[in-house]
Amino acid sequence: MLDAVHGAAQAVWDLRRLLSWIRSQQADPMIGLNGISLGGLLSALVASLDDGLTCAILGVPAVDVVDLIGRHAGISGHRRLRQTMNTAKPIGRRISPLALTPRTPQSGRFIYAGVADRLVHPRDQVTRLWEHWSKPEIHWYRGGHTGFFGSQPVQRFVDAALVQSGLVDPAPLRRRR
Repeated sequence: MLDAVHGAAQAVWDLRRLLSWIRSQQADPMIGLNGISLGGLLSALVASLDDGLTCAILGVPAVDVVDLIGRHAGISGHRRLRQTMNTAKPIGRRISPLALTPRTPQSGRFIYAGVADRLVHPRDQVTRLWEHWSKPEIHWYRGGHTGFFGSQPVQRFVDAALVQSGLVDPAPLRRRR
C-alpha cells in the first residue's frame, strides 16, 4: 500500500512540475487535465492542489485505492490480508481526492463513467467523487471500465467539456461530425 501512496505522490508531483513548466513558457495559459481510471484519480488530486486549471475531465475515476484493491484482490478468505487492507485505509485516504477540496472552478469539472463498470464501481467510487465535487456535469455511458473507447456519446461529452471550458474552438469539432 505504501508503494501506491508513493506512486501517486510522485505522479502528482510530476504533473504539477509539468504544469509549472507550461506556465513558465506561456503567460496565463488555459490548461485542462483529462485523466482516465487511475489517471482520473491523479487528475482529481491535481485539480484539488492546483489553482490554475481551467478544467478537469475525469474518466472512470477511481477515488479509493484501498477499496479498489480490496474489492479485486480476492482476500475474502485471507484474514491477514483483510487486516492489512483495514490497516491501510487511513493511508489510502491520504491519496484520495475525497480528502481534498477541488480548486478547479465548478464549471470546469466533468466526469464520465460506465454504469456497468466492475473495476471502478459506479456507486462506491464515481458517485462519491461526483457528490464531493458538488455534482458537476456527469455522463453515464452503457458499458464497463473500457466501454468509453469508441463511444460517440462519451467523445461528444469530452468535446463539449473542452468547448465549454474555452480550451477548444467548436468549429473544427462541428466539421468532424
